[in-house]
Amino acid sequence: MTKRLGTLLCGLLFCSAALAECPDDAADLVSWTTQIGTTSPQDKITISSPVLLDTSVELFGLTIASGGRLVWSRAGDYGMRSHYIKIQNGGELHIGSPTCRFGKKARITLLGEPDEKLNIPGFGEKFLGVEAGGVLNLYGREKLSWTKLTKHVPKFDEATAEIFNHKDSGDIERGHGIYIYHFREDFPADFDIEKDPGIVYVNRIHKSLKSWNQDNINTAISELATFLNNIPVGDVFVLATQRDYKREDRDYTTLFDAFDLVAPVNSLRNVQPDDAYVALGKKGDQASFKEDLDSTIGPDNRTEALLVYSDDSRERELVVSTYNGLESWQGSLGLFVFNTLLTRPIISVVDNVNSWKTGDKIFVASTDYDWRQVEEFEVIPCNNVICSSNTVRLNHPFEYDHYGEIYNRVDMRAEVGLMTRHILIDAEVSEGNSNGGHVKFLHGFKDVQVDGVELTNLGQPLILGRYPLHYHMCEDLSDTSVYPTQSVLRKNSIHHTQFRCVTVHGTHSARLIDNVCYDSVGHGFFLEDGGEKNTYFRGNLGLGQRRFIGTTVLDVTGAIPTDTSKGPATFWITNPLTTVLNNAAAGGEGVGMWFVYPDSPTGPSRARNFMQDKEARHTKITLYKNNVHHSYVRAGLFVDNIEHDDLTVSDYNKYNPKQNPLDPSSAPVPAVFERVTAYKNKAQNIWVRGTPIIVRESSFADSKIGATVIKEQDIWVEFINNVVIGYSDNLGKPNTGYTRSYPSTPSRDVVGFRFNKGPVFVKNTWFHDFVSTDIHRSAAMSNTECFSHMNPQNQVENVLFSFADGPGNRFLFRECVSESSTTANTEREEDSLFMLKDIGNGLTGHSTTKSVTLVKNTPFLVTSQCRVRDSWNVAYCPYNYGEIMVSFSDEREMSVYRTDGALPKRSVLEKEFIAILGESNQNQKNFQYLVAFDDGLPQSVTFKGESITKSDSVIMAYCVPRDALLSFWYKMGSTSVPTQPVCSLEEIQQDTEGGKYFYDKTVGVVFFKMLNDVEYATGEKASCPSGKCVRAGVNIQSGTLTDSDCYDRFILETSYVHAAEGSPSAANDVLQATTPQAPEYLGAGSTYP
Repeated sequence: MTKRLGTLLCGLLFCSAALAECPDDAADLVSWTTQIGTTSPQDKITISSPVLLDTSVELFGLTIASGGRLVWSRAGDYGMRSHYIKIQNGGELHIGSPTCRFGKKARITLLGEPDEKLNIPGFGEKFLGVEAGGVLNLYGREKLSWTKLTKHVPKFDEATAEIFNHKDSGDIERGHGIYIYHFREDFPADFDIEKDPGIVYVNRIHKSLKSWNQDNINTAISELATFLNNIPVGDVFVLATQRDYKREDRDYTTLFDAFDLVAPVNSLRNVQPDDAYVALGKKGDQASFKEDLDSTIGPDNRTEALLVYSDDSRERELVVSTYNGLESWQGSLGLFVFNTLLTRPIISVVDNVNSWKTGDKIFVASTDYDWRQVEEFEVIPCNNVICSSNTVRLNHPFEYDHYGEIYNRVDMRAEVGLMTRHILIDAEVSEGNSNGGHVKFLHGFKDVQVDGVELTNLGQPLILGRYPLHYHMCEDLSDTSVYPTQSVLRKNSIHHTQFRCVTVHGTHSARLIDNVCYDSVGHGFFLEDGGEKNTYFRGNLGLGQRRFIGTTVLDVTGAIPTDTSKGPATFWITNPLTTVLNNAAAGGEGVGMWFVYPDSPTGPSRARNFMQDKEARHTKITLYKNNVHHSYVRAGLFVDNIEHDDLTVSDYNKYNPKQNPLDPSSAPVPAVFERVTAYKNKAQNIWVRGTPIIVRESSFADSKIGATVIKEQDIWVEFINNVVIGYSDNLGKPNTGYTRSYPSTPSRDVVGFRFNKGPVFVKNTWFHDFVSTDIHRSAAMSNTECFSHMNPQNQVENVLFSFADGPGNRFLFRECVSESSTTANTEREEDSLFMLKDIGNGLTGHSTTKSVTLVKNTPFLVTSQCRVRDSWNVAYCPYNYGEIMVSFSDEREMSVYRTDGALPKRSVLEKEFIAILGESNQNQKNFQYLVAFDDGLPQSVTFKGESITKSDSVIMAYCVPRDALLSFWYKMGSTSVPTQPVCSLEEIQQDTEGGKYFYDKTVGVVFFKMLNDVEYATGEKASCPSGKCVRAGVNIQSGTLTDSDCYDRFILETSYVHAAEGSPSAANDVLQATTPQAPEYLGAGSTYP
């Protein structure tokens, strides 16, 4: 009976605790003082029953065992200082709840020196840790995590903010004595808070009182007294002393009496020779009088006094200060009248910030290239009429400009983040050490919710696994059989850390929402092994990630190689099954957001079979949408490289997402980057490698390279509906000698979009302000110099420009320059592989209905039908071009001639060249190309043609031995085409099926036509139509392989050589702007959700 009653009572108590809206209202809680009593710093406490923390405590360690429940009381501001807090199976720690947010101040401070080495299993030392079955619920009062400016904030300008400076009131009498200043308040009914002075300087007097002659002292005192007496009632007086203002052996009673009449209660009589003293007030208003007397010589070897007289409603402030040094000549006086709207600025932000209270700490992010222009402030009361729920008043002026506008669809409004929360977890770290505490959650915890918590000085780079917030090998958090409640990290502020902010390790379905990660060493938000799937990043703000300075050791240090070089990244994303939505990466020493995948998960995740080998490189990103990246050294967004087992990164990423990542034959599926905003990144705004890739509805500005999107496999990438700006009106902090900020000094070339490989499709994109200057060249689009391959299907369509090409701004061809020279590298001739199709001629403005192609202006590529734009360094021609790749087993130089006129020639080392396609020469026939080897033939040669269609064909002539026994084969895609020898070149020219070849044994040449049986479908994006590239092969079965160059015999056969195609003419007229303003349907626009 007793046992049953006890069970019933326990059940009732449990229900009471469970149903209590506020966890500290639970009826079963017993006061810490009653249950545990006083503790010492050496105590290790274990609790196994419900306990209410209603006092501040310090102890060595706390274990919350099964049945234990520690709940913070809302009755006061309580803290716990401990070397560790361990929550075991069945143990719980609660501060607030979802329906009872904690509004007092709760603080957990983790203690310990590096040499303690507690090595508690699973955690080590200096931790708050949750084991399997444990509960950690932290719910601080709701506070907005971050917002954005709605108006530009200028840096503090003394000339504007200073209404009066005592140095402007005439020659200053320096030296011993007393200064008295007279000011008048002037606030008319129509007072203009921005223009009118408000507090007006009237007059001043200075007198030295150190004379040995009492009569001289009396005369000076009389003048001071007269000055004081003449100040009208209601006006403001200021009195300040300088060192040794009086002698100990003289009488100053009349001075003190005169000042008593103005300020009946004052300390002037008590001022000693070395003291600093200032006093001020309204004459006739004793309540307004204030004074400051400093008699203590500080660490800077001086005494200093300062007072402020202010009229808050009219934003005026009179500041007076004086200091005295140890030497008689050391001293200074300052009097200023400030417009306090500029000294204590009010900023306007997007959101309601009523949750930000006086004393809260915030920061305003840089909007320039240097992330270190972030500035920290304290919130102060805002009583001005302009104050509202969307304004914040700050305690000091701005040192830097912070942009607050959406400029032509590029949202460059500075982020404003809150550091302060009602729940604080921090650590004590001794000078020279980096052993911050850490918060860690192990597999099988019952419930972890960290919501509205401030974490600072946490993390440890020198020991593996020590992070401010850390999911460790928890596996799938969405598995309700293990985790009944979804764990969420929400609205936390992790700032000024020793290492990282949040680590997700061997854990799936982690949810990080509206967190702030500010000023940390190494990567900020960190997916550790690459096996972490279904991570959800939404609305997080990260900035200030700094490089780790030191040596990294695999499996020993927490810091990895990319924390020290190439990185760090604010968002380090090692698994494509990640949602990245509405986040902002707002500056740091490396990269904003870096997608980099290992071939297989690294570390302990590899044995868990989270991802198959190379699965990541074939998996599309779950969601990337509406993210901002700015103020980074390397790149805002970077998608490339492979992370290796030693955690270094290198190589290109081979990223080729498929519908089924584990099926090599599966159809490709695009990875989509939607609504990217990137600006003020020094090296480049974005670099994305992979295929297929779509970058759409995105905005870019103010970088050396706006965007580079590189195809990886033989599949397309698309850059569509975007806005790209050279330099905006976000001027930043000007580089030395310039009027604005630049990514580097001296300023380098500026390129909006850079073509590389391909096929790359740029469509419906608006370019703005690409104007070359005397310090840099600028172009909306350009090539990547010294590339090894440029796809003939690279194209632009419906590109729009806000500026006139005068000429020289829409496009710039960058020639390949060797590392040791500033002249073009003519040996490799990569430049002659460049092609760019201008669909609809929106780029070139060419008047013909046929789309043109941009190529390098060399005789091998151009004809009289082409036009040369000198400032672009290219020609454009009304032809389609294809790329011909010649394969053979060894390395040897090959010569290629276009067989018209003087037979323009190319020497080819890279086994590829581009050719004009179609029956487009002046005789409406195919262009022909002769391929010859100077020093002997390879046994067999394969020709592959890209962009070859049924109508866009080309005729090849290949020099072979005159005594050759040869075979010829031909394929369209994977289908072999029957071959047929014919008796003349004319039959080759008339071939409409493919497979015919003509062997002229007299000249020693084989002719064949490269053509396809399909055309490109409308909207098709591929190197070859329907994926069918044409290939032809010539195999020399016998013959004299040294008889390899038929050129001299070929040119004597007049039927083989066509008439000269002529030379291009110039087209250097001005191209007018097409679209002055950014269309509303292009770019990302406003990025804040």
